[in-house]
Amino acid sequence: MRDYHIQSKIVRPKLKMLEMKTIELQKAKEELAAAQADLDAVNALKDSLRKSYDERLAAKQELETKAAKTKKKMEQANRLINSLDDNKVRWIEKRNVFKQTKKELVGNVAKACAFVSYCGPFNSQFRKVLAEQSF
Repeated sequence: MRDYHIQSKIVRPKLKMLEMKTIELQKAKEELAAAQADLDAVNALKDSLRKSYDERLAAKQELETKAAKTKKKMEQANRLINSLDDNKVRWIEKRNVFKQTKKELVGNVAKACAFVSYCGPFNSQFRKVLAEQSF
């Protein structure tokens, strides 16, 4: 008994210490589980934010690409317009000539009809002379 009593004095404080440490371990595990849950929530939020960031970055890149293409088209259009500006004077002159030709068309047709009617009875040699020299 005496040996048991001596040994129990040594073991009993160690058993109490074991119970206290077991309770502390349980509390630490609960805190770890709570912290792990918080960490998982933060990681999920981080992943969703990363995904949103990547989507927005891709949309931004696409808009920049479209803007660059549009700018290039505008520059090409401006170059085309500027190169066509040189022809403006020539086109205006051609338009005026065409208007004048259009006005003269009726008279020219009447003149051609008169020539054909007048020269019809003559032979081809005389008509050729009339066409080259008179008309």
